Amino acid sequence: MESVQPTVQIAPASDQVIAQWRLQILNNLSWVLVALGGLALVAGSWSDYNVMGEQALPYIGVYTLTYAMIVAVALMRQLNLTVRALLLITILGAIATFLLVFFGLIGSGRLIWIGVCLLALIYFGRWGALTTLILSLIAMLSTAALYITSNASFVSPAILVSQSTIADWTSAISLYLASTALALAPSLYLLQRLEGLAHQATSEAARARMHARSAEEHAAQLEQQATQLQATEQMLRTLVQSLETPTVEIAADVLLAPIVGQIDNQRAATLTDRLLKTVSARRARVVVIDVAGVPAFDTAAARHLLQTAQALRLIGCETVITGISPTMAQTITALGVDMTTITTARSPQDALMRLMK
Repeated sequence: MESVQPTVQIAPASDQVIAQWRLQILNNLSWVLVALGGLALVAGSWSDYNVMGEQALPYIGVYTLTYAMIVAVALMRQLNLTVRALLLITILGAIATFLLVFFGLIGSGRLIWIGVCLLALIYFGRWGALTTLILSLIAMLSTAALYITSNASFVSPAILVSQSTIADWTSAISLYLASTALALAPSLYLLQRLEGLAHQATSEAARARMHARSAEEHAAQLEQQATQLQATEQMLRTLVQSLETPTVEIAADVLLAPIVGQIDNQRAATLTDRLLKTVSARRARVVVIDVAGVPAFDTAAARHLLQTAQALRLIGCETVITGISPTMAQTITALGVDMTTITTARSPQDALMRLMK
């Protein structure tokens, strides 16, 4: 399931990135057209009025209406991106057709149609660009028919005469198709590359998020396991401490505490604490500490035993140490440890027999 989840989320994420990119282009382009269109409206209206007088008023009205529509597209951001893009393409296509009809090959209608085709490619893909290109060809062919057949009475005779032959329009349309193809081909490749990069970036981000979640879950599991291990370790330590210094009652008021293993500071403190608590609870008067299981009996071990015996004596319990081997005895003698204050015996049985006398 973990490998499927990122795949499901990658496509919407990449589409969202591309949609935001297209929306930003549309917003910027709209305001650029608003700025340039305002200048063109003022300059074109003034020029046409100076040349044509009151006859230019319809043209000025068309200019103003077109500019108002461009401003509306720029301001109405609550509309869907597709609707706004379609409106802008329609307005620019109408402007290009208007310039093409009234000025023919002299005007900038063909250049604007190339831009319209590029916008259609960006917002509606290759089929949108192809549809727009076909519409532009229809507009150009219709205009060519009007000019060639001299049916464009609304066009200035000077403009009409200079482009009234089939050869003029054939070469112009051929050049337009070549220019449009040169503009659309690299743009289409660039768009595909950008979409691929967006998809790759979002997929890598999704994998990074998945790995981060996996790392967090793994860290949580490790932390839980560490907590469980600590609890288990503490339980085992408590169990070992209770087992490594057991106390057995071998006679009335007499306890046996065999020690196995090395005696260090921590173990000596535990031993003293446990013996004090056990002696106090059982009201024992004698504790036999058997050290036969201690591998090395050094100064520290002897000191610990002395301290334990002194602590037991303070609560009214005598201590007998048994199991001292010949090697231990030599070590204690060589170290100069004073054991005269502690009663010793060969074995717990000997200590018990002495106590019974």
